[in-house]
Order: sequence, then structure tokens, then C-alpha cells
Amino acid sequence: MGGASGAANGGGGSGGGAAPDLTVAWVLSYFGPDQSLAADSLYLAYSTDGLHWTRLGSGGPAYQLKGFGTNHIRDPFIIRRPSGDFFYIATDWTLASDDENYWNNPSSKIFVAESTDLIRFDEPRLLTLTTMKGPGGKAMHAWAPEAYYDPATQQYAIIWSGNDAQDRNRIYLSHTADFQTLVTPEPKVLFDPGYSVIDGTVTFWNGSSYLFFKDETYNDGGSVTGSGKDIQIARAPTEGLVAGSFMRWDPGYIPRGANQGTRLETEGPFVIKDTKRDVWYLFADLYTRGGLFGAWSTTDLNAKPSAWTRLARDDFSFPAGVRHAHPIRVTQAELDALIAHYK
Repeated sequence: MGGASGAANGGGGSGGGAAPDLTVAWVLSYFGPDQSLAADSLYLAYSTDGLHWTRLGSGGPAYQLKGFGTNHIRDPFIIRRPSGDFFYIATDWTLASDDENYWNNPSSKIFVAESTDLIRFDEPRLLTLTTMKGPGGKAMHAWAPEAYYDPATQQYAIIWSGNDAQDRNRIYLSHTADFQTLVTPEPKVLFDPGYSVIDGTVTFWNGSSYLFFKDETYNDGGSVTGSGKDIQIARAPTEGLVAGSFMRWDPGYIPRGANQGTRLETEGPFVIKDTKRDVWYLFADLYTRGGLFGAWSTTDLNAKPSAWTRLARDDFSFPAGVRHAHPIRVTQAELDALIAHYK
């Protein structure tokens, strides 16, 4: 598949021949830090500079699922459709009410809903991504789905993290035209560096694609990757999502900087480009710290991961309790409507 675009979501697409960009802000989707039903729901925030984020609403979630098992959903991702409205997808946690339940009841489905305005969400459903099995013959889990639209094929590429029978995670690739059915029933492997990886997110820039992901290894003796649990980068030579095309060119981790032996324990990355400068920001969930994020920047996506600069805590801000977030660009009219509704 070629030409999948993430630019509308605040990625880094080249945008050649595209319509003028009328967006003025990012809207951030995320879930909460504990294992309650309210936390395992959709929350929204916004930012006009990409660094300082304000929660939309004063308390409860923007959307809370009803009528689907336990109604728990995590890892939200929103993509704008060519028509201008939105698909909202998320990790299906509806077979469990907490982490311990989930390990006994993993799901190969993702949650899907639709929205015209990010205020009302309709047509909730579950979409099965695979029938392949994970450890112990249980369902393979389908974590942290993201989607990118390819205008050439009029399909969405869904990337997601799944585990095989040996419980090794790879980043998989599925395709759909409508989030009702898949183009093919089983996925391809988008990225497998030879060790367990999850939480892939893609940025397109200057003819290449950049995959940011979490190394899921832990205390492996240092022979391949060191002790993982932080964010690495892979690159593909074209702007598109092609199975097997991504290669990790440097073994370093972005969060560790010059001290690659110091693990920060990050996951759920997202990347945005400053709209006024050639600067990219990486944000990652400090998942052991109950809803705190870290931030890093670079002026060159081809720089070594260790060359990214860590931002000081005063340089950025998030609402309390943000977990596994992702942004999408919106217009002034859309932002005004969201602020008015969620006040």
C-alpha cells in the first residue's frame, strides 16, 4: 500500500497538491489513569501550539460506551474521513473490567464509532482484526489501533499490536474501506525487528515514513536491544505503509538521550510537527507514573534517536491523568463548537 496519509491527524505528510490547510488546533483523544469504567472511556483536550493542552469538559468523559460487555475501551485514536467527519477506534477491553481480567480474556477486536463533530458518537461496533491465536490458544490481543487513509485505494490502513503463540508482539497491518469489514480476513506483519514491539505510530515526511514504537523487551541481557520499555524509531523509504518496509537504523531510544542505560518506561507515543517551524515533538506516556507524559523534540527526523532533546517540564503541559493519547487537527469552527459544548 502506498500513499497512506497521516497529515490530517497532525503528522508530517508532504501535502503536495493538497487543499489549503484550514486547521488551527489539535484535539487530543485519550483515556484515564485508573481501571474504572469512567477512566476507560474517551476524553478530549485541545492545543493551538502543540505544547500546552487544555481539557475539553470539566469532569466526565466525552464518550462512555454502553451495552458492550463491561464497556471498557482504551487507547483511542481518531481519524478524519475524506468526507470531513470522523472514525473513532480504540482497544477493545469490553471482556474485562481491569488488567487481570483482560489477561484472561484478550480480544482480537477493536472498537469503532463514528462522529460528525467529535461531540456525538454513533454506530458503535466491534471489528475483528484476526482469528489467529495468541498464547495458550487464547485470542491474539489487538492493542493500540491507529488508522491512515490511502486516497489511491480509498482504503484505511489499520496498524495495531498483536501477540503470537509465544507471546511475542509485532506491529500488524490490516485494511478496510468502511470499518465494517476487512479487505482480507488476516493481517500482514508491518514491522518485526526480531524482538517484541507494540504501540506503533507513523509520521510521513519528505518522501519517507517514520514508525515510532515501544520496545517491549525487558532485561534481555543487552545482546540485541538492551533492556527495553522505551521508544525507538524505524524508517521506510516511501510515504506509505508497506508490510516489511520499515527498518530500524539505530538501536538507540529517544527517551534516554545520551544515557542509553537509563530506562524511563515510556509507551503510547505520538508525534506532531510544529506548524510554524521545522520542529517535531514526540510525546510519550510515562506509564508507571499514573498519567504523566514526557516530551522530546528534533529538527531532523533522520537524526539518531539519542539526539532528540528532552523538553523541560515547564515547556509543555497536559491535563491530569492523560493516558495513551493521539491528536487530530481541527478547524476554528470545529474548535469553537467543541469548546462551547464541553464547557
